[in-house]
Amino acid sequence: MPKPNRHPPQQKEKMKKKSKNERGIFPRKVKGFRDIDASLNELRWKIINAASKVYKSYGFEHWDTPVLEYADNLGKYMPDEDTVDKGVYSFKNPEEEPVLNSFGEAIRDKDGQAIMENAFLSLRYDLTAPLARIYAEMLLNKYQRHQLNQIKPDLFRRYQFGPVFRYEIKLTPGRFREFWQLDFDSVGTEDVGADAEICMVLSDALEAIGLQRGSYVINMNNRKVLKGFLQSCGVLDENLEQDILRVFDKLDKIGWEAMELELGQGRTDTSGAEVKGLQLEPRLIAQIMEFLRSFDKTGSRKSVLEQLTRSLADNPVAGEGLEELKKIDAILDALGFDETRVRFDPTLIRGMAYYTGPVFEVESLQSYTDEKGIERKVGSICGGGRYDGLIQNLLGIKVPATGASIGVDRLAELLRLTNQAPAKADGPVLIGHLDDDLTLEYQRIARELRARGIETEVYYGYYKGFRKMNKQLKYADEKNCPFVILIGGNEAAKGVATVKDLKLGRQLADTISDKKEWNARVQKEVPIAGLADFIVSALNKPGI
Repeated sequence: MPKPNRHPPQQKEKMKKKSKNERGIFPRKVKGFRDIDASLNELRWKIINAASKVYKSYGFEHWDTPVLEYADNLGKYMPDEDTVDKGVYSFKNPEEEPVLNSFGEAIRDKDGQAIMENAFLSLRYDLTAPLARIYAEMLLNKYQRHQLNQIKPDLFRRYQFGPVFRYEIKLTPGRFREFWQLDFDSVGTEDVGADAEICMVLSDALEAIGLQRGSYVINMNNRKVLKGFLQSCGVLDENLEQDILRVFDKLDKIGWEAMELELGQGRTDTSGAEVKGLQLEPRLIAQIMEFLRSFDKTGSRKSVLEQLTRSLADNPVAGEGLEELKKIDAILDALGFDETRVRFDPTLIRGMAYYTGPVFEVESLQSYTDEKGIERKVGSICGGGRYDGLIQNLLGIKVPATGASIGVDRLAELLRLTNQAPAKADGPVLIGHLDDDLTLEYQRIARELRARGIETEVYYGYYKGFRKMNKQLKYADEKNCPFVILIGGNEAAKGVATVKDLKLGRQLADTISDKKEWNARVQKEVPIAGLADFIVSALNKPGI
């Protein structure tokens, strides 16, 4: 049988004229971005809703910020970067605006005209930098600029969720340039009780989401301890300190040997690329490696504190950090958060340069088998810390703050890989479309069911010009519909509908092979007048 002519002669002639070297339109996604299907969206919102309920129980309020900010408001705090344009999606505002001074006043030229510019805008790379902008605006709305150095900062506690954007040059499998974060922060408090509370909120939220206790652990450290240690080794330059800490932060990814090489002469990574080293003196590298290797992070919090005290008691910065960790330990102990949930790890850094005190990172203790049959660890799933200097970039004053962030997409992937994702939710009740003359009746029934709180869809698809029954049932299965309502001309004449319980049908499919027996169990004729009552009742009990 000859193949049908899919393109008429005129269209073929046009297609011939198109050159392969001519620019065209081709449907595609931007690299590093992805579409989110219904099942992943469902899992994402289960995570967000469960964690949000915990956040609210601690008194955090829900706020949102724009995805677009002035670039200078975001600061320059991307990991391993010193300028705001690196790692950030930035572009010039098409609208001209006045250039402002630090008092919010337009800068003017010698003729008194406002100097205009197309300012740089950036997509937010996290939810913390926009928080700093919110809080700074709150202070400026309440106080005069000259009063800011004398005020006691107001307490502000908020949680937020939404997409953030980072231009990562190397995209490893499973990493994207757009991803969702779920943050909670306390601004305006230097009380380390707020830092201890971070651990409690994270633990409660993860267990509410579905992680079992013992399948994760919150690792905690204090940046002041490491800062004091490096000072005791003679590292007094802040830029060098940050460079060393950035290398520390790679430990879990690259291992001890590669970290030691990067502190010194440099190394070659797994792709063959050369990684520049910090060129530290061998003596300093030996001191650093000995210190970091000496800790057993599986030990008790108190044993870690005792070891740190013996090593760093003489350094005032480290001593301050140790006192904070001791207070946090006392709070956690009193409230039953032992080392199975929170432990101290002196090797923990966290990548963001703005952290100034306690830092936290949640490590999944689970593993999964990849498509090649190799067992792999999940690793870090969320984290945070204290960032007392962030708002200083906007207002020139220090405001204490602490918070944490759950990576929604990373956590969703963890639940999927370890088979902990909740069962797929039921789809809508589907009303099959068997007779065009009954379209209004289908919609009338659908509206009646929706009025009773039941999600209901009327099928409107075609297959080769026809609405075939088997295609409609397949569609209902793919959407996980619990029931399908079928009304053709014969049923309408009798005033009845055929109701198929697809949920029960899926349960019986493995045990009943006879189609007649299966149909007898899963379908029933129901009077149309009582259809809504029947569906409401059937949804509340298994089988019909």
